[in-house]
Amino acid sequence: MFKQPRWMIITFLFIPLLFIVSATPTFAEEGKVIFRYKTDFEAISRFLGVTEEEFFELRNQKSIVEIAKERGISEDEVFNFFARKHIDALVKSYEKGDFDVRFAMDYCLRLKDDIEWEINVKKGKDGNLTTE
Repeated sequence: MFKQPRWMIITFLFIPLLFIVSATPTFAEEGKVIFRYKTDFEAISRFLGVTEEEFFELRNQKSIVEIAKERGISEDEVFNFFARKHIDALVKSYEKGDFDVRFAMDYCLRLKDDIEWEINVKKGKDGNLTTE
């Protein structure tokens, strides 16, 4: 009489639990960096029409947007260039299985602000980074 409830518990509780646990993706531990966009300075330099050496020299005084505007490139074009680079790197990493869709969605939600900061930041007179 007691054997039947035991089988019911195993059948309806533990077996489905095994399927849930085995279907849960195990990606990174909490706090572990699983994706980081690596800036391609060579591609940025080509996009801006300067050498890498000139780019780094100009970056000591100006934002990427300021450098681009001097060369007739709009802020929207700069933003789209950076967005394309970030998304391409994200897709490659996702296809390799480095992270799940939730991570990709979270990354994309912050991407606009991150890119705007990256293209507008420059060194201030005091040496600190500023977007003003």
